[in-house]
Amino acid sequence: MDLQTWLGFLAATFILSLMPGPSVLVVTNQSITNGWRAALTCIAGELLGGVCLMVASLLGVGAVVAASPLAFLGLKWLGVGFLLYLGVKALRAAYKPTKSVSTLPHQGSFRAGFWTSLLNPKSLVFYLAFFAQFVDAARPLFLQYMLLIGTAVAVAGVVLSGYAFMAAKLRPFIKSPTAQRKASGISGVLYIAGGGWVAITR
Repeated sequence: MDLQTWLGFLAATFILSLMPGPSVLVVTNQSITNGWRAALTCIAGELLGGVCLMVASLLGVGAVVAASPLAFLGLKWLGVGFLLYLGVKALRAAYKPTKSVSTLPHQGSFRAGFWTSLLNPKSLVFYLAFFAQFVDAARPLFLQYMLLIGTAVAVAGVVLSGYAFMAAKLRPFIKSPTAQRKASGISGVLYIAGGGWVAITR
């Protein structure tokens, strides 16, 4: 892979990472409701899930999912179910009569990020097609794939951290228990809406 090809991959990955999706939703919610550290933990989970997806796609799982509508739908509805679970959990937290609302502990933040990223069949199929456009078959494939995966992870980490940083700016405005419960309720609604959006898109 030459420098020009890598730069093209870098630019394309950055632009695609900027598009809001379930991962951005989960990370920004963690930043607003649980703070910057929870958001970073969530991002770590997102990135690990992304690496697992990329490796699985390159090993041929992406091709299987793309060729099997049943497998695609099964994975898709698992992702929808997980987002709905997070939404219900956040809504329940919004109505708890506690002094402070925290939708997920740090361990839960990591799991939320990991499973949101991993249970996304569209990304699995996408990586299979996207990476193929930048690979030179005449050169060692393993090193090229390692470079592409490393670049994609680094870009996703930077973009998600940017979203988390911007969301963290809102946190000082929700310090009171009442404001925290409202923020948790809004987060729950957004999670459910995100699950609905994933469900209706192909």
